[in-house]
Amino acid sequence: MSDESADRYRFKRGFSREQAADYCGVSIYKVAIAVRQNTLPARRHGKDTIIFREDLDAWMDGWEIA
Repeated sequence: MSDESADRYRFKRGFSREQAADYCGVSIYKVAIAVRQNTLPARRHGKDTIIFREDLDAWMDGWEIA
């Protein structure tokens, strides 16, 4: 994660799929697949998908280092 995105999201708790992808440094597609497969928890609020920071951090902690 770049310092620029870290500063931009420093006080943010809930992320859209696009923001979550930027925060994690991955594609929106990868985030959408993880949400669809329930490997990344997300909540619905109307038409919006909200992903919490603690869930993103836990998801990234589970990644294997290649």
